[in-house]
Amino acid sequence: MRTASSTRRPPRRVLAVLLAALTCGCTRAHLTTPPDDPTVRLMDALRAHARTHAPVCSPDVALLRPGGGIDLERLHAAGHPVVVWTVNDLPTMRALLQRGVDGIISDRPDLLAQAVRDFDANGDGTPGDLLDADGLIDPKRFDAQGHRGARNLRPENTLPAFEAALDHRMTTLELDTVLTADGVPVLSHDPDLSPAKCRHADGSPLTTPVPVATLTVAQLQSAYVCDRLLPHRPEQTNDHTCSPEAVAFAARTGLPDPYTVPTLRQLFAFAADQADAAHEARDPLRARNARRLRFNVELKRTSVKTDIAPAHGDAVARDIQEAGLVGRVDVQSFDLRAVRSVQERHPESRAVLLLETRPTEVDVKAAE
Repeated sequence: MRTASSTRRPPRRVLAVLLAALTCGCTRAHLTTPPDDPTVRLMDALRAHARTHAPVCSPDVALLRPGGGIDLERLHAAGHPVVVWTVNDLPTMRALLQRGVDGIISDRPDLLAQAVRDFDANGDGTPGDLLDADGLIDPKRFDAQGHRGARNLRPENTLPAFEAALDHRMTTLELDTVLTADGVPVLSHDPDLSPAKCRHADGSPLTTPVPVATLTVAQLQSAYVCDRLLPHRPEQTNDHTCSPEAVAFAARTGLPDPYTVPTLRQLFAFAADQADAAHEARDPLRARNARRLRFNVELKRTSVKTDIAPAHGDAVARDIQEAGLVGRVDVQSFDLRAVRSVQERHPESRAVLLLETRPTEVDVKAAE
C-alpha cells in the first residue's frame, strides 16, 4: 500500500502533460504571482489562530486557472491543505488530481468517484493510488466531497441527495445551513425557500420566496417540500424509488416526505443510520464508509450585506457535539469573520475558508 506522501508527487513527465488540461500557462501564472502572496499570508494568519486543527483553503476552481490569482503550489509549500469547488467534469478532476489538490467538491459524486478510482498518481500504470485496501477512497489521502449531497443527481441539500453521495462512497458530505425562527440549523443553500426548488406540501407551487428565518422547524417541515427539478440539471431525479434509504428514514422518523427540508441533526442521524448492523449486512463497504464519514457544514448569510451571527456557529457546534461528531465535522464560510468566530468559540472544529475571489490586503489584516 502506498503512503500518502508517495501519492502527492507524480513523475514530472506525467504532471507536465496532464496539467495542460487545466492550467496551460501555469508556469507563467506562477511567475506573475507576487512573492508576498496574500492568499498564503491570509491562511498563515488563520493558522496562527487555530488551537487544534489547521484551517483549510477552499477556492473556486477558476482561481487555480491561469490568471486566477491563487498559486496552489505555493499554498502547498506553506503547508496549507486545498480543497477545490465545484468541479463537475472528468478532465478537470483528473488535472486537479495530478496537481495534488487535497480534495474536490463536486455536484457529480459519481464522476468524482470514477476519477479517484482511475487515478494513477505515480505513473506506474496501476490506478487506485488514493484508495484503501477495501477499494474505498482513503480520506487520509484525498477528500471527495458531495456538493449539497449530490446536486446534479437529486434536489440539493435533501436526504436523497446525501444518500446518492453515500452510494458513490464520498468521504465527506458538503452542505449548507441557515437558522429557523426557533434557532435550529436546517439544510438550505438559500435564505429563502425558492419557488424554483420548493413547493407547498399539498403540491401547489410557491408564488414568492419564503424566508426560512420566519418559520419554525415545525412550520417548515409540515408545510413545504423541496423536490422540484431544475431544468439546467438534466441528470436530477426526485423519483422516490431511487432513494430507498431516505424514504425509509423519513417514514421511521416521522418526516412528512423524504424531500422535507432536514435539520442538521436529522442529517447526522440519517448518516449514522447508514452504518448500523442492518446496513452492514446488506452492504459492508457502504456501512464502513458511513461510519467514518465526514461533514463540511457551511454557515450561510441571510443576505449579502448581513454578517453571520455567532449564534449560527454556536447552534451548529451544539448539534455537532450532541451527535458525538466532534473531529469529523468542518465548518466553512465565505465570511472571514465567521471563520474567525468559529476558531475562537469552537476550536474543536476545523475551519474552512471559502474563496470566490483572490484575497486582498484588507482580508489579510482582518485575519491577523
